[in-house]
Amino acid sequence: MKFLKFFHRFQIIIQMISTGLQKLDEFLSGGIPNGVITDIYGGSGTGKTQLLFQICINAIKNGGNVLYQDTTGSFRPERILEIQKQQNLTFDILEKITVSRITNTSEQIKSIDIMNASNFSLIVIDNITDLFSYEYPKEDTTFEKNSLFIKYLHNLSLIAINKKIPIVITNMIRNIEGTEMENMRTAIDLFTHIKIKLTKISSKFHGEIRWLLHQTHFSYKIDTAGLSDYTEDI
Repeated sequence: MKFLKFFHRFQIIIQMISTGLQKLDEFLSGGIPNGVITDIYGGSGTGKTQLLFQICINAIKNGGNVLYQDTTGSFRPERILEIQKQQNLTFDILEKITVSRITNTSEQIKSIDIMNASNFSLIVIDNITDLFSYEYPKEDTTFEKNSLFIKYLHNLSLIAINKKIPIVITNMIRNIEGTEMENMRTAIDLFTHIKIKLTKISSKFHGEIRWLLHQTHFSYKIDTAGLSDYTEDI
């Protein structure tokens, strides 16, 4: 854990965004760092979008503003307001979130230009692969899909690095020949730095976070306040 201890010394210089989960924040030496892409992935109902909302709110509490790209129509302002109420926040959270509804891969790719011209302190994309999988479902379009997606991810990573801001994405799980795997994982892994996997087993929620060569596991619960640590896990 030498790198993480070294990284911890520079928290004053690098503003971190809390995830709202104590064990994750401790592992990341404070929260989501600048200049990297964080990938949150898992099955339906595991809390991916809820965790995004928390990160957005905490970024705004730090004085930031957020670009929220929604490719699935899952953005729910009422859920943001519910979490805001639970946290007794008196300022207008939604005023600091710019929501962009993306409906096709052409719009998603062109949005790179918008990001480059903007001054957002946090960019989130929910869900990053959905439209690519929808528009290129056949095996004979796999090469074209992967080529476009890799170029898009490369440009996205440059935005995180050059603007020194965090980019947080969500992704889905696919069942491939009986094995659950992150959608378009080979391309995603080339450009993402922090990986957070969320799972639900029976009625309990479990997660795994990986950064560089280090990883840890955690448990969490979901309620009206969002995702929080499962008390037995702290």
